[in-house]
Amino acid sequence: MGEVWRARDTRLARDVAIKFLPTNFAGDSDRLNRFEQEARATSALNHPNILTVFDLGTHDGLAFIVAELLEGEELRDRLNHGQIPLRKTIDYAQQIVNGLSAAHGKGIVHRDLKPENLFITNDERVKILDFGIAKLTAIPQSTNPDISEDATRKVRTNPGVIMGTVGYMSPEQVRGEKTDHRSDIFSLGAILHEMITGKRVFQEETIAETMAAIIKEEPEELTISKPDINPALERIVRRCLEKKPDRRFQSTADLGFALESLSASRSSEGRGLIPISAELEAKASSRLWKMVACAAILLVVLFSIGAFILGKRASITPPPTFQRLSFNRGTIRTARFAPDGQTVVYSARWNGNPLDVFTVRAGKAESRPLNLENSEVLAISSSNEMAVLRNLQGRNLGTLARVPVDGGAPRDILEDVQDADWSPDGTKLAVVRLVNGRDQLEYPIGKVLYETAGYISDLRVSPQGDVVAFMDHQVQWDNRGWVAMVELTGKKTVLAGEWSGENGLAWNPAGSEVWFTAHRAGESSALYAVTLAGSERLVLRTTTNLSLCDISRDGRVLLDSYTDPANIAGLLPDETKERDFSWLEQGWLSDFSPDGKTILIHDTGEGSGINYAVYLRRTDGSSAVRLGDGDGPKLSPDGKWTTATFFAPPQLELLPTGAGEARTLERGPIEQYGKRSGWFPDGKQIVFEGREPGREWRLYVQGIEGGPPRPITPEGTTGSSREIFISPDGRSVIALDLQGKPSFYAVDGSAPKPVAGLEREDHVIGWNSDGHTLYAARTRTMPIRVYKVDPMKGHRELIKEIMPADPAGIDYPNIIFMTPDGKGYMYSICRHLSDLYVVGGLK
Repeated sequence: MGEVWRARDTRLARDVAIKFLPTNFAGDSDRLNRFEQEARATSALNHPNILTVFDLGTHDGLAFIVAELLEGEELRDRLNHGQIPLRKTIDYAQQIVNGLSAAHGKGIVHRDLKPENLFITNDERVKILDFGIAKLTAIPQSTNPDISEDATRKVRTNPGVIMGTVGYMSPEQVRGEKTDHRSDIFSLGAILHEMITGKRVFQEETIAETMAAIIKEEPEELTISKPDINPALERIVRRCLEKKPDRRFQSTADLGFALESLSASRSSEGRGLIPISAELEAKASSRLWKMVACAAILLVVLFSIGAFILGKRASITPPPTFQRLSFNRGTIRTARFAPDGQTVVYSARWNGNPLDVFTVRAGKAESRPLNLENSEVLAISSSNEMAVLRNLQGRNLGTLARVPVDGGAPRDILEDVQDADWSPDGTKLAVVRLVNGRDQLEYPIGKVLYETAGYISDLRVSPQGDVVAFMDHQVQWDNRGWVAMVELTGKKTVLAGEWSGENGLAWNPAGSEVWFTAHRAGESSALYAVTLAGSERLVLRTTTNLSLCDISRDGRVLLDSYTDPANIAGLLPDETKERDFSWLEQGWLSDFSPDGKTILIHDTGEGSGINYAVYLRRTDGSSAVRLGDGDGPKLSPDGKWTTATFFAPPQLELLPTGAGEARTLERGPIEQYGKRSGWFPDGKQIVFEGREPGREWRLYVQGIEGGPPRPITPEGTTGSSREIFISPDGRSVIALDLQGKPSFYAVDGSAPKPVAGLEREDHVIGWNSDGHTLYAARTRTMPIRVYKVDPMKGHRELIKEIMPADPAGIDYPNIIFMTPDGKGYMYSICRHLSDLYVVGGLK
């Protein structure tokens, strides 16, 4: 932020410190604003534990701050020598809290608290430095002349931009979310932990791993480094380091009181001998209390024995009951209770057959098909009418229709719908539909309550009909997200999250809780409940993944118990028989090298971590090698690098496939990255999906040697499949517009040209070696069909059909790659094997 010089104030005959903004930043308005903000924020805080600022100005075009000159050392210098004695730790912490309290009282949040910004003077006074990225929040109107409008004005920060120093940032800072004074309390907790243990609480090998640890990992127990530590101090540090702001100390005043109480107890422990009269009084009092305690204990024991004898049976909580409803092999997509509470209607693909809707009654082994092929049941009204999704395509996109449960022809209502639910009285529908490339939640149909550039799933109207709960996913094709609700006024509230994966949601009968199934990194999916105030609890965890389908009026729960095994297989050039290349249970094919010698796999299973994992596997039969974290990896033309997308925090990395260090590309204005990316033929640039704050998804180009990304397609455009394909001459990329139509978009910004010969179900999977024809595939249904397409003339030719030996449970999406000469291929199939249960006794 600046260069600091020792100087002499000749008018007042004192030494001072002058901080200049570096000359190379003099033309940077953002830097100037932050530099000025630091001066005004600090000058508004007249406190002995905060650096005093005397003046602010410019000289020869250079901005400067004049501040008091401090003699001593940074807290970092003290920590470089190891642990700090507990007495000193508590003293320093109290001084830091005093300074922060003064700042927070005037609406100023530091946001970059760390040992480098804490100075210990020669007389052991702590000074807080560097309010350079401080956030000034709105404060009540004050008559205090020390608080001026200029001193408390807010410098705008783009949403999603991470501010702070890695290792001391709060989880909300890491995610680029809104922060307040509780973020400083988390940072202070990290500093306290380090002073006690002598080592940083969050420090991994890479920045990405450190940030992931802040979000996910619990800090090391202080008793490991200090076995004799006061439990009260341990509780203080642990509370400061809570992941959720609501669980931390809610003010520095509360934290200061806790530290003060700790100091008082330490002082009383060291006061020495008690006067004799007080000692005798204490002994007498002790005998009296012993007699009272014995009598109380006797009463408690007698009462407990009686309660045990009379209420033993009542005190036993019966375990939940499980009743299996499905007995075929395949995939259950959705399931709902009918109003009678005994009939269940569900959508499934059994034994490799097409998707259909079935009914089954509890206690029966046979399901009856309703012959609604390629349809999904979304909801059942109180009047026994189903809302179904017909003619499914893409990611659960279809036509919404009404169908009586007891049979009848569907009546179409609305197109481009993804999800729906009935109002409690069965007269209105809430829907999620795709409009101009964005998911739009409407209730009733036509009234927009919420929209997102990500996607919405599992919407459910509350039993009272006044709120709609749903799962909010920020990234297309990725089921990580939040549980949220929206009121009829359009006010949205996040109830729970962020979860690594979410699927399945329903209201409890009273409408007081939202139940949902989700998982965090390293866990299987389990059943949780959250109140409307955001209080979460675990309801049920089993040995398999769970997906919540519905909850009946009497509280019984409809659950899908499932596994998601992935299979990778392929035919190599010059070979005549397919081979299996599967890796881990949920390892999905992500790329296939043109020479047929290498595949990339991204693993989304339990051990993969918050950003998943990237593996490289040679087709010579050797084991896969883990390259690092990330999703959507794509090989560079020379095979030496792969892209890797991170979601928490958002970033794009290049991972070496051999020896070397990972590179993090400059983020620039990007708020979120998509899964898709690709390489230019020269290997010097990449193209990827991204989104800036307040904008839609589009494609960006970025050089791998440095520099920010730049957009090359209009807002609302995305990649054409799991990859973004660049023309062999590197002049254009294939992307989809808002209507899903593919076009060639020129890198230089020229007008796009349509891609001929592709149909809506087609996915581009590569270029032919002739340089002017494409390979495209249909992977939603079996067999997988591969076409050779001329994108200029529109001619298409079916060249290959691939049918796995076992079709049961194969679900969309699947993926396939071809070698440019068409002699080899590699494909990945997704299996979702489900069993449907009614579970009773859950509370």
